[in-house]
Amino acid sequence: MQELEKNAFSRNECIRAFKKESNDRQSLITSVVALILPMTLLGSIVFSNHAASLMYGSTGTTENIWTRVVGLLMLSAFLFLIVYMLSKELSKYKVFWPIKKLINQDLEANLRLEVEAIDRKASKIINDSILKDSKIPDKFLSSEFLMVIIKYMESGQASFIKEAVYALQLDLNNTGYYAKRDASTIGKEVFIRS
Repeated sequence: MQELEKNAFSRNECIRAFKKESNDRQSLITSVVALILPMTLLGSIVFSNHAASLMYGSTGTTENIWTRVVGLLMLSAFLFLIVYMLSKELSKYKVFWPIKKLINQDLEANLRLEVEAIDRKASKIINDSILKDSKIPDKFLSSEFLMVIIKYMESGQASFIKEAVYALQLDLNNTGYYAKRDASTIGKEVFIRS
């Protein structure tokens, strides 16, 4: 059971890592797309013939140059944020899902391989002869009874599962509620009550 829990944990970790990596990749691509407009604006301003007149103003003095540089950078940052948020919102629509699928194609292939390997390991554990030949009768396979059997094992009242099942049957036969019931319906009644 612990091996199955570890297996399920590793499967969930693979899926979580895939989602994180996918989100990181989408954020990176969205950031690159959002940088296009501000960089185009900055490039057109800096490399234009009128760049000096824009920076120095009509008087040709440098007294307001830092104000203009900071204003230009703030405008670029504002444009970046607008385009980034707009791209994030637009990526939620079904129209853009094929693009997202294309971006994550290699990640999905890796995830599929990892999950299949984990699932093969889990089916190997489940198909093991120890688990196939269950030593706990089906009528005691409810969560309530399994917890009692585990408590018997942990407290040292039973060393083997058969001993724990036998102790559970004795306890059930000595209680007022279960003593009057048929032994074959015990597990079903508890399942219905829980």
